[in-house]
Amino acid sequence: MEPVPGSDRDPAAAPVELIDVRADNPGPMTLTGTRTYVLRDGAQCAVVDPGPLDAGHLAAVLRACGLAGVSGGAAPRCVGVLVTHRHADHSAGAGTLRRQLENRTGHPVPLWAEDRAALPGAVTPPAVIHGDNGTIGHVIHLPGHTADSLGLLVAGGLMLTGDTLLGGGSSTVISPPDGDVTEHLQSLAVLRAMAIDGRISSIHPGHGDPYEDPLAALDAIEQQIAHREERIAQVRRARAKGLLTLETLLPAVYGPDLSAGLRPAAEENLRAILRHLARE
Repeated sequence: MEPVPGSDRDPAAAPVELIDVRADNPGPMTLTGTRTYVLRDGAQCAVVDPGPLDAGHLAAVLRACGLAGVSGGAAPRCVGVLVTHRHADHSAGAGTLRRQLENRTGHPVPLWAEDRAALPGAVTPPAVIHGDNGTIGHVIHLPGHTADSLGLLVAGGLMLTGDTLLGGGSSTVISPPDGDVTEHLQSLAVLRAMAIDGRISSIHPGHGDPYEDPLAALDAIEQQIAHREERIAQVRRARAKGLLTLETLLPAVYGPDLSAGLRPAAEENLRAILRHLARE
């Protein structure tokens, strides 16, 4: 695991304010909806995961930035928009939000994404996002859910995980070849080490409720590691009994009552586990 450098944040400054703006796109994969995060630091802000291309949601994000109804270069200034991964429920509104922010602030606003090809005009994220009072947060690479997945460790220990770790004990979908179980377990191990080291004070996922204290954050990480490892063990045991196809593995691993709405995600997770076992 790469160490997170020390913060250059002014110790006398107010903490970075985290504003959670939830999109109205609930569903089996998005839970209660995609969570967009606005980070306010004095007269500056940053946005993480603009969410879907929905006018009402983007208007709410602008309000959280303090820019609703503002035009002609008025403060606050947006230092950048970070997309944690390419999936549309996190990224589809990015280009529109960026243009709206530039129109209102009169300043260029960088769009940061690890997969630059997926978002026109995107550039590689910086290692550190800076605001008025120094460090706003450190960008952390967390591949697994997707190859381009990122997280942001906000000054003060708030960890924004995108879809690497979901709220409410839900497990993220890993769809190969973009998603990778081996890398996902490694990313969860990185988060676990950071939590044990005391660098994570709370976790704020891309979907579902946050884990509001260090113990809840560590417990959530460890539960997801245990859940994924148990799924791998279930598949290994089923294959040892001669169950080799998705049709036979699905009921053996997920039970006979798997809903039709969750079946595609379960199939993708099984494919990812089979790729993981093939490496072993």
